[in-house]
Amino acid sequence: MSEGWDGLLPIDKPAGPTSHDIVAWVRASTGSRRVGHTGTLDPAATGLLLLVLGVATRLARFVPQAPKTYQGLFALGVTTTTDDLAGDVVSRHEGQLPGVEAVLAAAAVRLGRQLQVPPAFSARQVGGTRLYRLARRGVVIEAPASEIVVDRLDLTPTDIPDRFAYEMVVSAGTYVRAIVRDLGVALGCGAAVASLRRTAIGPLRVDDALTLPAEKEALREAVRARLIPIDVMPLDLPSIALSSAQDAVRFAAGGAVTTEAVEGLNDASLAAVRDELGRLLGVGHKGDGCLKPRVVLPRGA
Repeated sequence: MSEGWDGLLPIDKPAGPTSHDIVAWVRASTGSRRVGHTGTLDPAATGLLLLVLGVATRLARFVPQAPKTYQGLFALGVTTTTDDLAGDVVSRHEGQLPGVEAVLAAAAVRLGRQLQVPPAFSARQVGGTRLYRLARRGVVIEAPASEIVVDRLDLTPTDIPDRFAYEMVVSAGTYVRAIVRDLGVALGCGAAVASLRRTAIGPLRVDDALTLPAEKEALREAVRARLIPIDVMPLDLPSIALSSAQDAVRFAAGGAVTTEAVEGLNDASLAAVRDELGRLLGVGHKGDGCLKPRVVLPRGA
């Protein structure tokens, strides 16, 4: 592989820096020109952030995106511009807040498949412009709702009357801030996220992620120690091994291989394609009687 910095890097993002800041730090420490992420976290949020380095950037869209697990705290009785406590307060609830039973009951009905309108301050694009850019200019627009799935939404009261701890498991594209916002609307008192930590994405866990060292000089070796090589990167694809070295050479060169070499793969399917030794050659698409390369990864000698 080129450069020696090719693979998936799980990072435990601290509060403060943006996801792009983390990318820039890793790029500077490794000298790798190609570093990207598979999904951002807000600056105040912490937890699992997945970076792809080198030729692994070609595989970013195939890295698992769900289910995602989040945990943190939210506050009842307040509505803000950003749906978290970092935003300007829009309103505060006057009077008694809903009791614990009412809050738990409202959360229970928010499980399952549903439509969600993203927060005004979010990276969702409308007409080619990100919502947060419009919001900063004072442009009020409601983005179209997207379908999401909430698999789990567990709430626990805390010692502070207006604060609840949450843990949720959701589909890709779900905004935790919007879930809390909508819960506050349903309760008639408003609600906003106080803290957010992403603890898992698919099979990847924050417990196994790189904690950024205090000294930036130590980051290079820390990255090297935690980088998941391309050949063992988790991908949201079935995996197949080509049956002959000749097929592997042909696929790696950008040529199609016959379907006899890829039994068990349905037409119009994508698959991670490997050689007989298990090395990842790229991603192939089955159709028209053969397996055609969709992504081909350059291999070192």
